Amino acid sequence: MMPDSQLVRGDICRDPTGLRVKVEDVDTYDYVHFSVIDDSNSGEDKEEPGQMSHVAFAHRFAKLGNLFDCRKAA
Repeated sequence: MMPDSQLVRGDICRDPTGLRVKVEDVDTYDYVHFSVIDDSNSGEDKEEPGQMSHVAFAHRFAKLGNLFDCRKAA
């Protein structure tokens, strides 16, 4: 279960099977729109879209970080 259930655009999350996704949006109906991140050996990253309710997403995925968070520790 995701300890920090506040999702924002750019969050990278992973489920127990190793599937990684990038949060694209959380809409007004509390659905999380995401892209599946494919780290194929071809050198190209393919992104497949998906969506699920915020509750289901929070139970399945753990947040790893944010793609847009470029802050450095001082």
